[in-house]
Amino acid sequence: MRTRKRQTNKKYFLYIISLAIAIGGIALFKMNERPKAQPEVKVEKDAEVSETKKDPGPKEELPSIKDSAILPVPFTLQGPLNNLNIHEESCEEAAALMYHYFLEGQYTFGGSTVIPPQKANDEMIAMKNWQVKNYGVEPDLSIEKLGLFMQQYYGYNYNTFKNITRDDIKREVSAGNPVLVPVMTHSLKNPMYGRENTYHILVIKGYNAQNVITNDAGVRGENQEYSWDILFGAIDAQTPKMGQGREMVIVTK
Repeated sequence: MRTRKRQTNKKYFLYIISLAIAIGGIALFKMNERPKAQPEVKVEKDAEVSETKKDPGPKEELPSIKDSAILPVPFTLQGPLNNLNIHEESCEEAAALMYHYFLEGQYTFGGSTVIPPQKANDEMIAMKNWQVKNYGVEPDLSIEKLGLFMQQYYGYNYNTFKNITRDDIKREVSAGNPVLVPVMTHSLKNPMYGRENTYHILVIKGYNAQNVITNDAGVRGENQEYSWDILFGAIDAQTPKMGQGREMVIVTK
């Protein structure tokens, strides 16, 4: 009996040891399965982030304004042969012709700053015929449509400016660009204009301390001066008729 009891105790003891070894092995296996701790990455709160900024480059500067300026724009009457019966509505063509010869660098004709009358007459009639053929009529051209006409007829480029100021005109003339503006004749307060108040185009070729200098084809107005107040009053006066405000056009090759 004693021997059998000892054997039973021995088996029990071996069972306990085996169980302990098994439990320890399982625990060790579980520990090895745990993910390894990742090293902590510290971010400095005050660290500066480097950002590459695109350099916008130098700002485009507007052309400077001279105290006074005048450009050598040649002149023609809109009725160069005293034939206003044909050219009563030719102020746009006259302005375009004067601007054309300026851009082509022909400022004089046999020593005169006046475009030869027959030449001017023939060229303006050619323009009128072109408009009738391409537009159906010879219209009163808004200032922008005058620029477009010069582009289509001569192949020039043009820019329209709206809400213009005195400095806008001065700046363009200072840069060598004559300026085309729309007006009503009576508001120019020029006694050479008759009783009829008509839509008209002026070529601004210069200015001085007091006045703006124009080629006014409606009268014998080579280098015709108007005050700035009169000029802008005449520009404003055409708005009800033409639906355009204080606008101007410059034309370039």
